[in-house]
Amino acid sequence: MTNAAGETTNPPEGGHPRGGAKIDAEPSQPAPPAANLRRAVGFMTVSSFLVPLAGLLTQPLFARALGVDGRGELQAALAPAALATAVATLGLPDALTYFTARNPRITRVALAWAGTLSLLVGVVCLAVVWGLLPWLSKGDAQLGEYILVGMVLAIPLLAVGALRGAAMGHQLWRRVALESFVNITLRVGSLVVLFVMGHLTPLAAVVVTSVTPLLAGLVYLPLLRSSAHHPEATEEQPNGVLRPLLSFGARVWFGSVASMLLSRVSQVLMVPLSSTYDLGLYAVASTISDLPLLVALAVAGALMGVNARSNDPVQVATTTRLGVLLGAVGCGGLAVTLPFWIVPLFTEQFAAALIPTLMLIASALICVPGLMTGASLSAFGRPGLRSTGLVVTVVVNVTAFVTLVPLLGVYGACWTSIISNVVLTSWNVIAASKVMGLPPTMFLVPRGSDVSLAWTEGLRLVNRVLPGRRAAA
Repeated sequence: MTNAAGETTNPPEGGHPRGGAKIDAEPSQPAPPAANLRRAVGFMTVSSFLVPLAGLLTQPLFARALGVDGRGELQAALAPAALATAVATLGLPDALTYFTARNPRITRVALAWAGTLSLLVGVVCLAVVWGLLPWLSKGDAQLGEYILVGMVLAIPLLAVGALRGAAMGHQLWRRVALESFVNITLRVGSLVVLFVMGHLTPLAAVVVTSVTPLLAGLVYLPLLRSSAHHPEATEEQPNGVLRPLLSFGARVWFGSVASMLLSRVSQVLMVPLSSTYDLGLYAVASTISDLPLLVALAVAGALMGVNARSNDPVQVATTTRLGVLLGAVGCGGLAVTLPFWIVPLFTEQFAAALIPTLMLIASALICVPGLMTGASLSAFGRPGLRSTGLVVTVVVNVTAFVTLVPLLGVYGACWTSIISNVVLTSWNVIAASKVMGLPPTMFLVPRGSDVSLAWTEGLRLVNRVLPGRRAAA
């Protein structure tokens, strides 16, 4: 049976078809799944490294131009906008990826609904922030101005997120990577110019940080034009698109909120339960251990976009095992070399972060298959399973954190991370196993053929990057 999204493979959550308006799916002819995934992973991986690169380039500028207090004002000004943006998306970018991958002709209507709903919720968030401004700014009128500017400029970014989701559904990976490149280039370039001219203030930094993503979002305008000229682009009934869009988005959204809570628990609770010293050690440890997850998140995003169109369980399992294999190599390399560079890079004050960092590197490796299978659940039309797993993990995480951190300090936080990732990965792998009809070991245990495939793909990449040379096998 085919629903409004063009779903033909899996029934909706609960296992029973829902009623409502129907739209026959007529997906465009995709590239072969393996080639499509290879291209997607390449572009998403490259773009994922631009974010930490931008941080590496801009943080020294902020430190020198703004000082400790100014840097704190900038963070305080951007935090409400970041939180509101996460809330106001309503899970619609992921819904657009899923639906437009399966049925490209609904793109214009789906984008219109997603953009309108997100902007309306964004305005509501702005009103809430306005009401909370005295508390958020602690009565500081200047900081309140920064917060409002950041919040107002964040609202249009919701439309950019919707466009990005549709572009991923259309397999426009080059354009998604281009958006990231343009954003980072404009941001770093603008901040450097302001720094050299002596005009880098907290307000200027808020404006640059908020406006450059809007300008980068212009790279998606061709998507709107191509959708407008689709032979059946105006044929769909808006109500037939809205209902499945909201249904899918809602199931993604509560998982996104849970994921956001997972990333913030340690920052909020560490100091009350332990000390700022332990939080400082944990911050460095998590910064280092997050490096392998950048690649895993990039691959997970590509895997969702490609499999929303192709639904290939074997491809998901193979890619997940490759992720585990490469993650083990990357995490192993970090762990072995860490003692030689953590003190020179972070100073002697952070020598005590060595063991916590090793623990979080192990936790990151455990998380890799969970990220990939979780994204694949959304691609197979079961985002509620992934979101439920995230909610369960939040409950486990908070319980373990408040129990272990008062007793063990930063080590308790690291054990909490390990426990949480065991829960999340177990949930997602078991759920993916049931949805895709494959044993759990197919997602977790690398095989000899995976090593050969990783080697072949590595040689392919070397030959593409260095076309004048041939890597010796």
